[in-house]
This record gives sequence, C-alpha cells and structure tokens, in this order.
Amino acid sequence: MTTTAPHPPSPWPGSRHETVHRWQLDGAASLADVIDRLTALAAELRAAHAAGWTPEEPLRDGHLVATRPSRRARARSGVAVPVGPGEAPPLPTWRVRVVDEPPAPGDDVLDLAAVPRTPAVTWTGGAPRQGGGPPLESRVRDELGRQVTAAEAGTRAWAVVPARVGPGRDLVAEGSALRVHAVVDGALVRTVESVTFRHAADRAGTLADAAAAYEQLARAVEAMAAAGGRLAESDDGLVHVRYGR
Repeated sequence: MTTTAPHPPSPWPGSRHETVHRWQLDGAASLADVIDRLTALAAELRAAHAAGWTPEEPLRDGHLVATRPSRRARARSGVAVPVGPGEAPPLPTWRVRVVDEPPAPGDDVLDLAAVPRTPAVTWTGGAPRQGGGPPLESRVRDELGRQVTAAEAGTRAWAVVPARVGPGRDLVAEGSALRVHAVVDGALVRTVESVTFRHAADRAGTLADAAAAYEQLARAVEAMAAAGGRLAESDDGLVHVRYGR
C-alpha cells in the first residue's frame, strides 16, 4: 500500500489570498514587539510557501496577491513547493537623507566648527569635495554626487552623518535646525532613524523570498535596539526609532 505524505497545513483558506503588508506594525509597543511581529509574518509566509502558495507577481509596496492550486488539483497531484532561493531581494543602494530645516527661535542649529569629528563637504565643479573632518571614502563621495546634484546642494557646506545602523548617510546643511540630530563630543549624530516596512519585500518573487526580506528587516531592528534605539512611532508602514544623545 502506497501512502502519500500529508500536505503542509496552509495559514490561509481557499486558493487565493490578497493582503497589504503595511499596517501589521501599527500599534507596536516596543522594538521587541516590532521584531516579534516581523518574525511571525515571516513564519506565516514560509508556511504558505511550503503549502504551495505563489505570488501572482513580485511584491510591490507591500501588496501581495498569492494563489495555489485548487483542492482537487492538490489531491490529484500533490503540492509542488514553488522554486525559490528563500533570499531577500537585493537591497537598493543606500539612500542619502538631505536635511535642511529652517530654524525657529530657540532651535539648535548646525555649526560645522562645533563638529570637527564629522566630515564636511561642498559641491565644487559639480561634485562634492571634502572641506573638513575625518576623510570620507571615495565611494561615499561618489554616491553623494550621484544622488545630490550641485544645483540642489548650492554653495552651502554640508555635514555627512552616518546612520546608526546600516550604510545610509545624511547630508545636513550648515545652519539647519537640529531636529533629528545632536552634537555629541564634537560629532553630529542621528537621533531619529526610520525603517520602511511597507517596501521591505519589494521585488520578492516567492513567499520564501518575502519571508527572508522581513527576517532581514527584523535583524536590522534588533541592531537598532542594541545600539540604544527605542520605538518612537509606528504608522502606515513606517517605523521611527529614536536614540538618546
């Protein structure tokens, strides 16, 4: 007598499932809560992948439409687990966050003389040139020039501030109000970072790939927590993390 292995249980009913990964983190109470929700979502997607679900098209903006064979087809031929490496989609090039906030009365403003431990650049001849602070790697200067034009930068001097976690950089204009940065021991540091949950799995072609993307995001949030971050707000697919000085 030949027996057939049982089909893996599906987390979703029917043969079609549509959702938007955008609001699942709303109302989170802490970064640990965010990590738990991301981990649970990844586990749900891996279970669906094992049960034979496939996206109709790669995920975009958190939108997922997935299908699987009908119950009759599954009973007749079994569930074919979709082929996929289970890897997160390639990360896009890190983004430059340009900060040029008009100061209000009483605001702290950036004075480059007060942050000698932070690189400073100006745009000369159409490209960024370093004017002070620790040396920038050439690849960082090149990426700044690729993302920010000389017209956008103008004639002002800018501080180049690394992310607390990850490869991102901020360009902060001299004289800008310091609302998401602070001066610490002669360096300008970020006090607020954001995690874009709704775009984390963009371009994922299988549910295993989407799961890997959310697991990767959970690891990034873990690193932010380890660096002293705490949850400031989570709304509409955007998680804001605040650091002490």
